[in-house]
Amino acid sequence: MVEATCHCGNVNIQTRELPEFVISCNCSICFRSGALWGYYTAEEVDVRCETEPTAAYIWGDEMIAFHHCQVCGCLTHYTSTEKAERTRTVINFRMVDRGITESIRVRKFDGAGTWTFVDE
Repeated sequence: MVEATCHCGNVNIQTRELPEFVISCNCSICFRSGALWGYYTAEEVDVRCETEPTAAYIWGDEMIAFHHCQVCGCLTHYTSTEKAERTRTVINFRMVDRGITESIRVRKFDGAGTWTFVDE
């Protein structure tokens, strides 16, 4: 079981498997947040909030909703919106235990320009 939690523990995210790799993207929001994204289908992830629900930030093409904890402010995950072709929940692996995160390959993605992986 893989568990991700925000700083205060309000948001708890669980999934059964580690991803093959996580993605470090340089688009305008990912660059600012420093997230490492692990991709899953919506059905593979369980998101629970103890006291406050997450707040979502949607912008641009409105296909992604970035969720953050309303208590401590950590960016915990993003979900696809109804405008997206497929449903997925993408976990910010900065919310996972550091020892686990450091064991996963990090792929670099140029979301600011070419929309390709730049680490190959």
